[in-house]
Amino acid sequence: MDTLACLLQKAGVLLKPFFPQLQTTFVKALNDPNRTVRLKAGVALSYLIDIHMRPDPLFNELANGIKNADEAAVRDTYLQALRGCIEPSGAKMSAPIRRQVLPLLLSLVSHPEDTSRSAASGCLGAFCKWLPDEDLSNIIDDVLLNSAGNDSDWQVKHGRSAALYVAMKDAPERICEKKDKVVNTIKTLLGSDVVALAQNGVRVCGYFFAHLMKNNEELTAELIQPFCRAMNHQSNDVKQMVATISNFWAKTQGDELLAPDLLKAMLPMLVNGTKEKNSTVKSFSETALVSVLHLRTSKGTEVTKSSECMKVLPSGSRDALQDVITKVLTRLANQPEGKDEVIDETIVTI
Repeated sequence: MDTLACLLQKAGVLLKPFFPQLQTTFVKALNDPNRTVRLKAGVALSYLIDIHMRPDPLFNELANGIKNADEAAVRDTYLQALRGCIEPSGAKMSAPIRRQVLPLLLSLVSHPEDTSRSAASGCLGAFCKWLPDEDLSNIIDDVLLNSAGNDSDWQVKHGRSAALYVAMKDAPERICEKKDKVVNTIKTLLGSDVVALAQNGVRVCGYFFAHLMKNNEELTAELIQPFCRAMNHQSNDVKQMVATISNFWAKTQGDELLAPDLLKAMLPMLVNGTKEKNSTVKSFSETALVSVLHLRTSKGTEVTKSSECMKVLPSGSRDALQDVITKVLTRLANQPEGKDEVIDETIVTI
């Protein structure tokens, strides 16, 4: 599978005479007893469909595979394969096939199996990039921004909110056309007592602010405090996600500092995170502070950057931050940087 995927990636349309055999091989491997083989087949299909002239039969086979899968594990890898094909080539899907695939995904977004619900939500979120305006408008109103109401159980809300953060990651400009509703949904999710919903609220806020930063737009002030208050959530998983997103924002900005209003609320919140009893929350908060303060930048620059950050804080908060820098962060900044933490948990992995 790896070798064929590499061939497709490098040779592309030169392999056109072999498309039928390759498609048959990959689709057959989606039913392999071994999970790794199934996922590798899905990756290979994503390369195949990118150069496929007639992708509808393949989309159709994947949809049928999802419908007919007896085991959740097989269904999940089929969903991941479909997502892998939609991400580069969703625009190639014809209207008749789309009318089969969309209701299928919508039905699975509230699936009782956690893994299937998550995989289907990720697939639907990725699909939002390519949906016609009318379909997308209905999906946004009826599904994505209907994830915080009181009219459904937490599993339905979880699936919808997961689809929302993936859509915000892959097609933010389309979702943000209904900005006021997006902001209200994020606020409600951030304040949820249900751990999975609060985590997804943090993720949606993460991708929403990343989109605003990328386009040099002003951050939505009314979301900053609710985001930072999520560090006081009863669940350590939510606190960990808050620190992860803070780190993500800092890296999204590259050499630029985060907006002063965001820094003013975020820095004391992360300092509090470094004092948590839970070692994971503590560690993630410290790592986020290193990134936010640019302590890994070239010698001399980091002093300037951290000093600029300090200026936005009142004296008490400034002293607390300086104490953490001196005792922990300077040492941490000199250690090798770890890999980026996973934010999108709807991706089915090996």
